[in-house]
Amino acid sequence: MKTCNYRWLILLVVVMLISACVPLTYSIPMEIHVDSGDRVEQAVVAVDAAGLSHIAGVVDDRIVYFRTRYGDPLATFTMTMGTYGTDWKQYDPDIAVLDNGTAYIVWVEQHGGPEKYACYRNVPLVPPVGGYENTCIPLNGSSQTTGNVMVEARGNLVYVVYDQAYTNGRIAALFYKDFTHSNNQGLVYDYISQLETSYIYGMDLVIDQNGGLHVAILDNYTVTGAPPYTDRLMYRSNVSVDALGNMTQGWLIITGVNLGEDVDPSISIFEASGEPRVGIASIWTPTGVDHIYIDSCAVDGCHAKSTYLVGLPSSWNTFSVIEDIEIQGRDEVLFLGFIGDNSTTNPPQVYYTNAFDTAVFLEPSDGSATFKFDLEMVMVEPRPESTANVNVPVLAWAESNFVTATHYVAGYLTPVVKIEEDNCPETLASGNIGSNGSYLSGVWDACSNTWFTTQAWMTDLPLLLK
Repeated sequence: MKTCNYRWLILLVVVMLISACVPLTYSIPMEIHVDSGDRVEQAVVAVDAAGLSHIAGVVDDRIVYFRTRYGDPLATFTMTMGTYGTDWKQYDPDIAVLDNGTAYIVWVEQHGGPEKYACYRNVPLVPPVGGYENTCIPLNGSSQTTGNVMVEARGNLVYVVYDQAYTNGRIAALFYKDFTHSNNQGLVYDYISQLETSYIYGMDLVIDQNGGLHVAILDNYTVTGAPPYTDRLMYRSNVSVDALGNMTQGWLIITGVNLGEDVDPSISIFEASGEPRVGIASIWTPTGVDHIYIDSCAVDGCHAKSTYLVGLPSSWNTFSVIEDIEIQGRDEVLFLGFIGDNSTTNPPQVYYTNAFDTAVFLEPSDGSATFKFDLEMVMVEPRPESTANVNVPVLAWAESNFVTATHYVAGYLTPVVKIEEDNCPETLASGNIGSNGSYLSGVWDACSNTWFTTQAWMTDLPLLLK
C-alpha cells in the first residue's frame, strides 16, 4: 500500500515546478443576495462543467438558490412553504450539480412542530415555462428524518442519501436514491432489520468512475433503544445490491474503540497497483492520543481490505488532537489534509501530506496563532494556460483570532492565498468549496452575510476585475 518514496518526491518536484509558473487568480469577493438587504446563511456551492457556480443557502428560514459566474446573479429564487409561523422553516441545505448545469438541492424542513422532513428540488439550467418550481419534493413520503440528508454528483450522475427517523432522535434506516435513474435506489443500511437504532455522528459520499456510490458512516448503535451506545465506523456501497436495490457491499470496519465522534470521516477513490480502491479516513483514540487511520478496500467487491495508521512525525506520539480531516485520491496517491495540534501550548495548524508516505509534511497555515476551522479539500484540474498535466488537490480553511476571521486557499506546493479578511469576531467561521474540472469556487460567512469568489483566468475575467 505504501507508495515508494522516490516516486512521491519526484512527483512533488514536478508539481511544484509547473504550478509555480501559473499564479492563482480569484474574482473579487462579492456578497451574495437573492433580494437586496437579505442575509444568506448556511451557504453551500457546486460547480458545473461550464464553470457556473450554483449556491444554496437560507434566508429567513427559507431555502434560496443563486447561480453565478463571477458573483453577479444569473438566476435566483426562494423556496416556499404552505404557511409562515413558529417552526415553519427550512434549513441545512446541500447542493450538487450535473455537468450539464442541472442543480439538485436537498434540505430539511419543519411544518410547525418538531417533526422533520427530507426534501429535494431539481433546478434545470433553463427555467421551465412558468418559472422554477419552488416547493419541497418529499424524499421519503410522509416519513420523518432526523436531518441526515446529503447529495453528491459526478458527471451526469447524482445521488442523495437520507435517513428515516425512528424515535428520540434516532434513525431506523438510511436510504439512497439516484435522481438520474429512477430504478437505482434502495437501502444503504436497515438498522431496524438488524434490531438496531442509530445516531449518525457524520458521513461522507463519493461516486466512482463507473457510477457506484460509496458511503462512509460514523455512528453509534444500540439493540435496546437505550444506552449504552456503541460507536462504529462502517462502509456501504451499491456496487453490489440485492433484488430490491439495497446495498450489499459493505464493511463493518471497527466498533467501540474510542472513535473520534467529533470528526466526520472522509472518503475518496484512489488506486493501488492500478486497481481502484475506496479509502476512508477517520480518527481513533485507543490510548487517549488521536491517530489518523486509512481503511481501504477494492472498489469492486471490497476485497483486499487494509487498515493503515498514518505515520505522523514523532512529536505527535505523546500529544495529538485532530479536529478535522479530508482526503482526496489521484491515481496512486491519497492526499491527506487535517487540522491538528501536537502541543499543549501552541494553537492548532493545517497540515498537508500523502496519507501513505508522510516524508513531505507541509504546514500551509505556517504556525499562525489563530483557531482553525472548517477544512475542505477538492481536486482541481490544471488551468488552460498551465503546462501541468496532473490534477492538484486544493485545501480551504478559516482562521479566527476573536477579532477578525480570515479565509485561505492552498494548492499542493502552491502559494497560500488569503481570500478575505473581515473584522467580525466569528469564532466558528464557516465556508464551503466546490470544483469541476479546472474551476474552483467558494462561499463563506462573514459578518452574517455570505460571500463568493471563483478561481478565474486573467484572460476570462471581466475588465473591471482585472
